[in-house]
Amino acid sequence: MSVARNFSDRLYVRLPREDVAFFRFSLEAQDGLALFTSLGADAAGRMTLMLRYAPGARPQTLAWLRELATELPVELLPVIPRT
Repeated sequence: MSVARNFSDRLYVRLPREDVAFFRFSLEAQDGLALFTSLGADAAGRMTLMLRYAPGARPQTLAWLRELATELPVELLPVIPRT
């Protein structure tokens, strides 16, 4: 018997380390839109975060990121497709 699996989708963003707390609180205000994990900082002090969100929630997640980018320097990074 085959079982369909729905995996969460993901996006990667980069932002200054000092803005991660604001990012977190803004995301929490979105009522479960996504979760994030910190993947570390680069030499310039910019944090890379992985956002996970439910299948189908990409439009809402991208809309929130566009809105947030008016407040913070958020950079959307490319995602390598799953095989």
